[in-house]
Amino acid sequence: MRVNSSDEIEIFEEIGRGGFGVVYRGIIKSTNQEVAIKQIDLEQDATDLIEINKEIQILSECKSPQITAYYGSFVKHYKLWVIMEYVDGGSIYDLLTPGTITNEATIAYIVKDVLMALKYLHNQGKIHRDLKSQNILVNKHGEIKLTDFGVSAQLSSNFSKRNTTVGTPYWMAPEVILNSESGHGFKADIWSLGCCAYEMFTGKPPLQSHIAPMKALRLISQCQHNGDFIKLIELDSLDDASREFRDFLSCCFIENSKARFDANKLLKHKFVSGGGVHNDDQEYGAKLVRKLITRKQLWNQTNASFKPKSFYVETEMYHNQAKWNDGDKVDVNDDKVSEVHFDISSISNSDHGNDTLPNISQTDIHAETKRHFDKIHTKAVTKVDSRSGLSDNQINTFNHLKDDMTSLITERNEKIVLFQYLKYMYKELSKEKNSALGKLILPHTTSRHEEGSVSSKTSTSALTLTTSATSGTTSSTTLKSRSKHNKFDEIEHSLMESWLRKTKT
Repeated sequence: MRVNSSDEIEIFEEIGRGGFGVVYRGIIKSTNQEVAIKQIDLEQDATDLIEINKEIQILSECKSPQITAYYGSFVKHYKLWVIMEYVDGGSIYDLLTPGTITNEATIAYIVKDVLMALKYLHNQGKIHRDLKSQNILVNKHGEIKLTDFGVSAQLSSNFSKRNTTVGTPYWMAPEVILNSESGHGFKADIWSLGCCAYEMFTGKPPLQSHIAPMKALRLISQCQHNGDFIKLIELDSLDDASREFRDFLSCCFIENSKARFDANKLLKHKFVSGGGVHNDDQEYGAKLVRKLITRKQLWNQTNASFKPKSFYVETEMYHNQAKWNDGDKVDVNDDKVSEVHFDISSISNSDHGNDTLPNISQTDIHAETKRHFDKIHTKAVTKVDSRSGLSDNQINTFNHLKDDMTSLITERNEKIVLFQYLKYMYKELSKEKNSALGKLILPHTTSRHEEGSVSSKTSTSALTLTTSATSGTTSSTTLKSRSKHNKFDEIEHSLMESWLRKTKT
């Protein structure tokens, strides 16, 4: 089934929002089948469009019951529309909101279907590379669907590994973080699946409950020998977990990717294939997942604050431009010609009662800067919401904050007020007297870099004073002191830049 035009679908309420755009629920008019409609503003930067094109390519080539179906894409009124299968049960991340999954048979059923999706992808020469609980969806029939291929990679027939660092920190395999010359293969997805299974049982992926993201990256990257990560996360301390489940996780968390189990081998593992439970029965497993959906719905009724639904409203811009451009061709006596909708938001009531037209406001020279700032703010709030689960009041507060900050993008003494404020705030947080607060706000690499700069200057001065009689030796010693680098410092520095560029939702 293919959808090639917006005329074939009817759009309803908004069901999601992220760095790429907005997702709406809709139906195909001819069949009444529900679909998810992702709308991407083509005015966003080229990187976003490239990532979306990757997702479309991967989706269009995948035909598996465990992967969200792709129905088509097209451009309409400056926006790219991507039509996909609508999965109405939410994500595993959502289903964990009321609490952890204590029934291992439920975890085994979910893991089995994800493994089947990964087996299909890997056999097709594809790596997902961003497998996490938010990307594992369930429908109300209890079926499992793998989605979000925005950072997936197609493996060339000439090589089987990638040399780029993408993913989400707590779910990333050591070889992905280190991004060594040999790159990483499809078994990086297996490591991420192990993190998802661990998250279902404990509520959070390994290390997330007590270690910050960048520090977690460093610790994971230092796990070079088989068994290091298992000791790091104290897997043996999961007393409530069965021996089969712990063994399954240990097979996923093998540091040597060559020795790590693949999807086909894990499907034969006792935990997945049925160790005294009925997880080989598809209907039984689906029933367990439907119980999770019911639990989440009951939790919503008691705890969650319901957000008012936002419905899709088509912009009048395109229609108005066509009428204004072809105005000389329009028959004003034709009753079928619909009215043109003008924006009257700039018209205000006049106390003087004159009939003169209001003055047209001058062009905002900072309009583009404000739009760019708005996109950055939206992506930041989306990231906080996905990690922390913001309430309605908190989201409204962020929206008001955005409006207030945008209003400060104005010049005073040839400098933009908001940016001056942010610059001085950064400087204050970088000072040693504010280090306690600075460590909670500033990126870890930033604070360490500045500390390193201070220590470097101090050591350089000391070397210069103590070796003033032999300036040649001083120069050599100073150069050596500056050239000493820890390889993990370089890894974390490059990761910080790569991660900030790649993680947008």
